[in-house]
Amino acid sequence: MVQVKGCFMFTIGQLSVATGVPTSTIRFWERRDLLRPAARSGGQRRYTEEALSQVGMLRLCQDAGFTLAEIQELVTKQQADRFRWRELVDAKMVTINESLRKLNKARDLLAHALECEYEDITRCPKFRMAVDLRSGPVPPVPTVPTASARS
Repeated sequence: MVQVKGCFMFTIGQLSVATGVPTSTIRFWERRDLLRPAARSGGQRRYTEEALSQVGMLRLCQDAGFTLAEIQELVTKQQADRFRWRELVDAKMVTINESLRKLNKARDLLAHALECEYEDITRCPKFRMAVDLRSGPVPPVPTVPTASARS
């Protein structure tokens, strides 16, 4: 780490160590315009302390379930209109809430399976009902006209 004009500068390796993000990921984020390109000194990338914050924000967005494309859109929309990013966050909340609903349902079913009195879980009415709900409606069986109906 080097101090230039009162600001600490990190090499890509130092930024990697400080953030726990591989150097290949840092380079990838730069190519995708998710991380501001570093200044170069002696052919090496040099990052300011702001890069630590940028990496932290990228990781936080990924932890929240945003894809890199969505993060790029968030960054773009926030720069264009500081309130439009809320639309993306609202949409992600809908997705996360649906995922949570499914995970809670799965957890409840697994907890039931562990406590179920049926030796064969496939015979359990609660389990069967869950299977039936997931398999969807039963399509009608096509009828084949009989010889008398054809006359």
